[in-house]
Amino acid sequence: MDPIDLDEVDRQILRRLQDNARYTAVELAEAVGVSDNTVHNRMDRLEAADVITGYTATVDPERAGFEFVFLFTCTVRISERTRVADEIIGMSGVVQVTELMTGQHNLLIRAVGRDDEDITRLAERIDGLQLEINDESLVRTEHTAALDFVKVTDDAAVE
Repeated sequence: MDPIDLDEVDRQILRRLQDNARYTAVELAEAVGVSDNTVHNRMDRLEAADVITGYTATVDPERAGFEFVFLFTCTVRISERTRVADEIIGMSGVVQVTELMTGQHNLLIRAVGRDDEDITRLAERIDGLQLEINDESLVRTEHTAALDFVKVTDDAAVE
C-alpha cells in the first residue's frame, strides 16, 4: 500500500493521538486550530487509509504487577518465522513479537512476568519450539517516543 500525503493538520492530529488516544475531536480541534468536523473528517480518512490502525492504552507492566520484563533474542528458520511468531504471541506473558528481516537473530520476543518463575516457565515453552534462544535480557527500563513527523522530516532534510 502506498503512503498517503500528510499535511500539517494530519501530522498534528496524529502526534496528539499518539500522546493520548482519548482526546476528543473537540479537544484536538482546539489544539490544532481547526473545526471538530475537520478533525472527524481527517480521522476518518486516516483510518480508511490504515494510517491510524487502532487506539490503545499504554500499560505500565510494573504498576500492573508484572515486575519482570524480558527480551528473548531468537533464531528461527526463515520458512518457519511467521508461524512460530504467531504461536508465540498467543502465549501467556508475551506482549510483543518482532520478526527481523536481516541478521542471524530474526525473532525478538518481549514478555512480562510477576516473578522469575513466570519467565522461566515461558522460556521453557519457547525453547520447546523450532527455534534457538540466543539471548535472554532482563529489561531495566524502556524509553519510547511518539513518531514526531516534523522532526523526522527536518532531520531527513539535514542529512
